[in-house]
Amino acid sequence: MGDDSLNDPVAAAVRDRFVAVNGDHPMTPEDDAYVREHFVPATPTAMGLMLEDRLPLPSYVLSDGTPMVPAAHGELAEVAGGHDRLHDWFVAFWEDDPATGEEEWAAYLSGQYVCLRDVTPGRMRQKSERIAEATEAVALLRRDPHDEIGRGLLGQAVDGVLAVPGLDALLLPMTAYDRLRFGGPTSRETWVDRPRGEFLTPVRPELPLRTERLVLREWRADDAAAFTRAWADEDYASLLLTRTMNAAEVGEMVRRRMDPGDGMFVGLVVEHDGEVVGDSILILGGTGLSEGEIGWTIIPGQGGRGYATEAARAMLELGFEHYGLRRIVANLDARNDRSAALCERLGMRREVHKRGDFWSKGRWTDSYEYGLLRDEWRAARST
Repeated sequence: MGDDSLNDPVAAAVRDRFVAVNGDHPMTPEDDAYVREHFVPATPTAMGLMLEDRLPLPSYVLSDGTPMVPAAHGELAEVAGGHDRLHDWFVAFWEDDPATGEEEWAAYLSGQYVCLRDVTPGRMRQKSERIAEATEAVALLRRDPHDEIGRGLLGQAVDGVLAVPGLDALLLPMTAYDRLRFGGPTSRETWVDRPRGEFLTPVRPELPLRTERLVLREWRADDAAAFTRAWADEDYASLLLTRTMNAAEVGEMVRRRMDPGDGMFVGLVVEHDGEVVGDSILILGGTGLSEGEIGWTIIPGQGGRGYATEAARAMLELGFEHYGLRRIVANLDARNDRSAALCERLGMRREVHKRGDFWSKGRWTDSYEYGLLRDEWRAARST
């Protein structure tokens, strides 16, 4: 289209109506590139239907005058059984609230529903539901950043849960042009980026952690020596996820552990009187960053002294109190009797025994999952 459409009276009428709805704002080259990636030029037939209020106006008009629409611009009319039936089919999604249905129909026809990847009434309803959840969640979390209902609501609203898409999946990035025509941040910036940054991004803890006998600190390059000896031991590696490793492989592992990454994996070296005796991990995850998984190893020759239990208790406290987790689990090979006993000393409950579920080192193995809720942990500490 482009220059060829400048003298087309239908295209000109569509552009005039677009400007009347959206205002006259510049489209930058970056805006144009984004729109060309996510939208397609409107056909002459579609533009005629726009002027009859039977299809939505363009989502964007490029700097060269080309009206752009979603690739599925006319598909809803086909689903509804024709353009004459589209309105009634559309508003039926709000059968319990006809006034909102008409408002959404008007918004749909305006072409301004450019935040959604799929502009359908079902997705429009889901967006509204997720934004309502995010609003409630943010209010709860502003009062208490560890509020477990707030974390769950925000996790569902932003990232989604099984069968419930979150705003991250529903929303497009949008453009600088959108900030001008809507007079503020984009929907993604408001409802995904900001709440994720404020409430769903891990805050680095103050390290090292100190217990009665131990120091839990960040990894250093010179830790490779102690762990090289450990990973050369067949018994040490037998119930872990990987085989034995040589010095170069351990050095690479240590280098990776020294990188804090996005903060979702917390790996700490455990020292006693300046000597490395093992390591502990806490992996953050779950809906609303509300669940963690802990793990531990003890270097050969250092077992039987309670170091793993003491370090794991420190990691539980870190997870529950610093990160505000509501639940922490431990997953282990069912043959690992020592770790199972350690979980029980920590007050964790064996919740799952999976039969032959895990492929490890050439065989199918059973696995256990132990779990502990923050309320249970606090109650046990107060007794």
